[in-house]
Amino acid sequence: MKDNTCQKVVDKIPLYLDGEMPENEIPIFLEHVQYCSKCMTKFASEQTFKEVVRERCERKCISSHLADSIKNRISMLLARS
Repeated sequence: MKDNTCQKVVDKIPLYLDGEMPENEIPIFLEHVQYCSKCMTKFASEQTFKEVVRERCERKCISSHLADSIKNRISMLLARS
């Protein structure tokens, strides 16, 4: 069933765009996207969105003290879970 395959491919678009897709899945993913216009449209849309966000987000440097404070707070919150 093609719709089921398409949904699985669409669900994996973020993995591919973030470089988190397992190597063995990439060729199958790309082949499907290349030949399925529905999935290609969704892929292009997601890719464009990520590029716009990346361009508009400005990286800011913070002090190591602030970074350590944030890390410690996250660790404390995770320890409570």
